[in-house]
Amino acid sequence: MSDFNPFAALIEESTVKSDNSTKKQQSISSILEEIFAFTLDPKVSEKKHFLLLEEVANTFSRKDLDLLILQHALFDRLFMCNEENPFIKTAKKNFRNTHSFESKVLTYLCNCVRNLNDDTNLESEEKAKVKSLIIQNAVTALIQSEIYEGQKLEQQLIDILKDNIDNCILFFKDVCKGVLDEEEGGEAFLKDKLSEILLVLTDEIIKSNIVTFDYGIFNVLNVFTTEEYLASIFLDVKPLKFITGSDYANTPLGAIFNVSILPKTPNAIYEHFQDPTDQASILSAEGILWSNVDKLTEHTHAFVLSLLTCSPQIKNKTLEWLGLCIKANIDRGKLWNSQSPPELNLVNYTSVSDGFMINFGNVMLRLCRPFCNNFKDKKILKVDPTYCAVSDDCRSEKGVHLPGMNTETCLIPNDEKLVTAEKYNFVTECFYFAHKAINLGYQVTVDKLVRLNHEVGRMERAYLDAVAQAAGNSDLVDSLKRRMTQQLTKYLSLKAQLSDPVLLNLLFDFVSTSTYWLCQVAVKVNFDQQKTFAPLDELQICFPLPDIIPNSLKSIPEFIIENIVCYLVFLRRFNPKIFEEQGYEKLKPLLDFILIYMGSPERLRNPHVRARLAEALESLLPRHDDEPSSFNAFGGFQREMLFTQHEHRSEIVSSLLKVFVGIEMTGQSVEFEQKFNYRRPMYTVMDYLWTKEEFKTHFKILAQEAEKNMDAMTPPLFLRFVNLLMNDAVYLLDEAFTNMAKLKEMQTARQNGEWDSLPAQERTQNLGYMHHIGMIAKFDNILGRDTIKTLEKLTSEITIVFTHSTMVDRVAAMLNYFLYNLVGPKKKNFKVKDSKEYSFDPATTVLNICKIYVNLKESSSFCLAISQDGRSYSPQLFTLAEDVLIRIGGGSLIGELKEVAMRVAEKVQEQQASEEAIAEAPEHFLDPIMSTLMTDPVILPSSKQTVDRTTIARHLLSDQTDPFNRAPLSMDQVIPNTELAEEIRKWMNERKNK
Repeated sequence: MSDFNPFAALIEESTVKSDNSTKKQQSISSILEEIFAFTLDPKVSEKKHFLLLEEVANTFSRKDLDLLILQHALFDRLFMCNEENPFIKTAKKNFRNTHSFESKVLTYLCNCVRNLNDDTNLESEEKAKVKSLIIQNAVTALIQSEIYEGQKLEQQLIDILKDNIDNCILFFKDVCKGVLDEEEGGEAFLKDKLSEILLVLTDEIIKSNIVTFDYGIFNVLNVFTTEEYLASIFLDVKPLKFITGSDYANTPLGAIFNVSILPKTPNAIYEHFQDPTDQASILSAEGILWSNVDKLTEHTHAFVLSLLTCSPQIKNKTLEWLGLCIKANIDRGKLWNSQSPPELNLVNYTSVSDGFMINFGNVMLRLCRPFCNNFKDKKILKVDPTYCAVSDDCRSEKGVHLPGMNTETCLIPNDEKLVTAEKYNFVTECFYFAHKAINLGYQVTVDKLVRLNHEVGRMERAYLDAVAQAAGNSDLVDSLKRRMTQQLTKYLSLKAQLSDPVLLNLLFDFVSTSTYWLCQVAVKVNFDQQKTFAPLDELQICFPLPDIIPNSLKSIPEFIIENIVCYLVFLRRFNPKIFEEQGYEKLKPLLDFILIYMGSPERLRNPHVRARLAEALESLLPRHDDEPSSFNAFGGFQREMLFTQHEHRSEIVSSLLKVFVGIEMTGQSVEFEQKFNYRRPMYTVMDYLWTKEEFKTHFKILAQEAEKNMDAMTPPLFLRFVNLLMNDAVYLLDEAFTNMAKLKEMQTARQNGEWDSLPAQERTQNLGYMHHIGMIAKFDNILGRDTIKTLEKLTSEITIVFTHSTMVDRVAAMLNYFLYNLVGPKKKNFKVKDSKEYSFDPATTVLNICKIYVNLKESSSFCLAISQDGRSYSPQLFTLAEDVLIRIGGGSLIGELKEVAMRVAEKVQEQQASEEAIAEAPEHFLDPIMSTLMTDPVILPSSKQTVDRTTIARHLLSDQTDPFNRAPLSMDQVIPNTELAEEIRKWMNERKNK
């Protein structure tokens, strides 16, 4: 019988197929074991350190895995996810494969997805089934979290995303989509679950600080910018309590803004600069902190930018969030916020922290960087100045996301319905967002730093006084030292936050570009289309400025000007090297801006703000007498170029005098005491300008114009300036004399033991009052000295205005009064202990006053006016002055002062003869204000009173009203009383002929 079997081929084919199927089954089992790190085979478990699922193996009587068994096996494995599970504990003890004993459900499933994606053996259809199973289990875990009790699923997802691995991000998104695909309530559930996750993340951010911050957090946040629905959920997340502005710090984005060098809450401690006396550690700490601030802000900026570019809807929602955040914290910018003591200031508890708002502004500045890092590219000219004219009910249709801006005080009062653009671009929004954030953050914090600086100075003086008076250590000394150390720590923290080099450079670019834009807005009056009121094209700045005032200035808020001034003053006080690093080209628009707005009340109505521009000008001076030589190693070369090369530098003197006069003239007045604070930097600027011949010439030109128009309807600028300068000198030095005399009395009483018998409370009150008087005296002494110094410089080159009949009597009387008090018998009344502490420097003032006498000695009218002063002049006045000059090193002046005395003595003799001649003048010949014989009587149209022309001219320099009834008055309205003038002339001739 033949061995041939006709079915052998079929049998062999069947056997091959069976063998192939077995091999494939074994292959799938092996792949699944690698992916999930569990097995049904004890040998594989032992060999590969995979977790053995005995129950599943027994249930199915199998040692290999397939897709059907996998579903049961995975469910069984997930139930083992517990640190206390005995199988997990054993595996953890014996296995090296960490995936096999992972006890966190979502972390385990995410690792499974990662392994699945790395696999190259499974068919795509099989892969899809495995992945679907993994994602479904993850979705189940989220939806039915009670199944996996004790699992912190929210934290697990956070940790998964922190690693920033593509597989993990895809896992997260797939899980989210799986939840959304649930038939009922998937969308609402996902929003709630992701909100919980984000709030857990927020808590983690809140607990971190600028040094310990975990940047993996941004890996989590960035995932939320990749899908519109995720970004929308992110922006909607709020804490349960969301009532006040401070609650924004408890949102995910707000919590990041709140991480800074400064405390997050009002009563929290300052973590850095705990040893404020160690200069080396301070410098080291600043470098570390600035590096961390820059890193965090750059990450935050990138995240916010991702939100803005996610989709048009998310961009709109992001800007709305930022705008509402600013509105909720608008009270930070109120005047009473900056003036209230921190512990009593409710705003500290209802608004976000200083660090939050500074970081907010820092991010906005980075968003502005594309159109602000170089103003010459003219991108800033796309900013529309009418943005703040849009009312809240029109915001949405015009693309405005910053609410409440139409209530801001603007450069020019809004007296009509303002024009607005059809739509506002992103550049405009960024510009105004940044400025408002600076206004609420940087500016407020700078004010706090300046006040704290003064407070630390006072505490240091008090500490030194206590040390000097205490015999050894005392509780008071220790207490003052602790308090001073705390305040120094606070001061250094604030200064470090404000002085971040990257922030300062961003701010400089922004401020420089803002001033360039403001200059262009000031001269842009014609618009080809009404869709936008942005300048768009550059116009040349020419002085004098156009008479037409752009209506767009009625929409620009004053806080933009305040921001610019605040920053420039901060740099001048704390970081002047930035001016030099940035260079002349970026400084140029700053001076243009100051000249345009400081000297033009038509373009900037508020005299307070225009006066502050003089402070900004003072900040641009290349050198300051109060700066230590080591303070600014970069010098002032770049700033010097502003005063030697700038094309509009010829406008500096007139603009400065305009604002000097403007803060006092009728209708432009400011508080009486406040004007002296404003004028102090003006004196500093004048002092510098006087060192340059070019600017001296400008002063002289203005003086010559004044000489030609002394009796003009509107008093000339230089005449008004000199008049107010005199007013200031009289008031300040008179107040200084009074307060120094008070100090002398109080010091004497204390030294003589008169306070010892008083109750402790009264002694404390007296001490406090003495310090108060001392502070006022110091202020008056400094400003009075500067005023006299300015007068001396002016009179050294300009005499005609000071010796004109309108001014000469006042000049002479003022000089006589001050000289008499400083060299006469009253001078001992002002001799106090520690006169330097009160900046009382009578020697310098005497020298300057004597120089003024010498400067004006050639004027016959001046010498006559000195002799006619019956209040302070006596023949001994100059002799007393000579004695003092010898003692204070002013001997070189004595010869010229003797010449003054001789000329005055001659006028005394002439005056005596004249007085005898007119001694019996009729009452109606005398000026009713000055009680002197009138030479040019005029009638005031409103009150019908007759006064001398020089008297009313002098009065109108300061107050343009009738002195008898306060009715408005100008020189062109006075009526010459020719009949009375002729009568007086005849009477005088008759008296002389007798």
